[in-house]
Amino acid sequence: MLNNTVNSYMANRFHAIRRDTIKVRVGNAWIGGNAPILIQSMTTTQPKDIENTLSQVLALANASCKLIRITVPTLSDAQALEELVQRIRATGCNTPLSADIHFQPKAALEALKWVEKVRINPGNFADSSTDAENFEKGEKKVREHFLPFLEEAKKYDRAIRIGVNHGSLSPRMLYKYGDTVDGMVESALEYLSICEEVDFDRVVVSMKSSNPKVAIQAYRLLAQKLKEKNFKAYPFHLGVTEAGEGEDGRLKSAVGIGALLLDGIGDTIRVSLTEDAVAEIPVARDLIEATSLVNIPKIDIPDLKKDPFSYSRRESEEISIAGTPIGGKNPIRVGERALVLLPTKNLRAPEFPLGSLKKPPVVELSSTMDIASFAADPTQYPSPSIFCYTGNHIVPAVRMLASLLDQYKRKDPILLYASIGNQWVDKIRVAASWGSLLADGIGDAVCIEGTNQGEETASLSYDILQAAGARRSKTEFISCPGCGRTLFDIQKVLAKIKERFGHLTNVSIAVMGCIVNGPGEMADADFGYVGGAPGKITLYEGKTPIKKNIPEEDAIEELVECIKSRGLWKEPETH
Repeated sequence: MLNNTVNSYMANRFHAIRRDTIKVRVGNAWIGGNAPILIQSMTTTQPKDIENTLSQVLALANASCKLIRITVPTLSDAQALEELVQRIRATGCNTPLSADIHFQPKAALEALKWVEKVRINPGNFADSSTDAENFEKGEKKVREHFLPFLEEAKKYDRAIRIGVNHGSLSPRMLYKYGDTVDGMVESALEYLSICEEVDFDRVVVSMKSSNPKVAIQAYRLLAQKLKEKNFKAYPFHLGVTEAGEGEDGRLKSAVGIGALLLDGIGDTIRVSLTEDAVAEIPVARDLIEATSLVNIPKIDIPDLKKDPFSYSRRESEEISIAGTPIGGKNPIRVGERALVLLPTKNLRAPEFPLGSLKKPPVVELSSTMDIASFAADPTQYPSPSIFCYTGNHIVPAVRMLASLLDQYKRKDPILLYASIGNQWVDKIRVAASWGSLLADGIGDAVCIEGTNQGEETASLSYDILQAAGARRSKTEFISCPGCGRTLFDIQKVLAKIKERFGHLTNVSIAVMGCIVNGPGEMADADFGYVGGAPGKITLYEGKTPIKKNIPEEDAIEELVECIKSRGLWKEPETH
């Protein structure tokens, strides 16, 4: 791991303030500094498809999207931006535009002429060589391509994004660092060091992954490394790639993006859903609302010592509620507030009743005053107890609690609790808060109290745990939002795959529109369905292609056969 100082990515993990960054102008918009968090999204068309791209751009602008990104897969697409931008501006739409570039330095140079911002991916912008062991040769190649790009960006008065993707690190970064957060951070720093060298600071950085824990760790570590190297505090673009669709996609985005916003990290966000791009905008607005920073009273206790850059679950002792073991090596348990649980065959039903929070062995702390009281006399509660914080601002408060337990060498389990109403923003708030703590490795059980108690609130708890990568209780679907590189109708295909495989509880399936980030971003998936060519699908197991160029009409049943051959298939129940 690259870090030595544990917590320098933020001044105080109990009292988050927004990270102080430089302010980057993108057309008529600003990112970073004291500017509001900017919401952006992306079209699913290519620039050469001018009419459809124009239509999508205007729809996003009318939905109050503040920056619109367009896929530019080839040089001819970059050249088509000239007419496209003219058509967009002729409508009176002045929303800044960004070009998304992979593998094509010439296309990036051309795009700078026409749009206000260009995103490049350090994993494939210059360093696509398979000569992975020759690190210095790769550095030279990066400079040869990136320096002229920066000079042109200066010439045309453009902003850029250095967009690192966990799923598309360069071969030499993978060779040196492996598929790690360290490799992501070093990939960004290599490009940023060149920006520093030539004093180019109109830069936004992203560190995206389909795994929220990886994204959270990468952004935290990059924030620290920029401080250590005395680099400029570049603003961050937040996102979770391949989040999926529906409630699952929203919760996964809330976990990854929201956890960072609650740390004061993030200046622009994109919620990547496998849906119409306009649907992403209200989710992003809700997420920003749900993660507004309000500090709680300070308590003079040591800062949390847990390493925020790599995941490990906090060590705790096992204790029982109503016969259910909690803590220790047990999975994170799901409870409900009822005193008695009714028998059920639902695997996602609550596992224990919480009853009255004050009933032993549960210790309820409802305010920071309660935490201060525990700090004054840690022996007032038997050890081990199950500690549960029920007040506001759960992230800093539970971090305080975990720090105190560590200080007094106690290994009591911690239960994460939330009370919610009927608004969707309430669910997002819980997902962001729990996601932050679960990424820290804190939490042995969870419980949501809401209007509809029982299996409904328990189901939400399980879904948040799955979104945070803490516990799987149903089929995991990882899917990209689609873009101009997508080789099939991803929304229709995802619906078919969910219908065919949604009854499985022991597998995860990735659905990717193309091979740019697909094989890498689905690293955590058991199986992958990836567009390889028009009308052709390649099936993966992990990162390994196992069946190539299958006709699209046969691919789903071929995937069924693959899963059967691994002994993971079961027939859906009939009622």
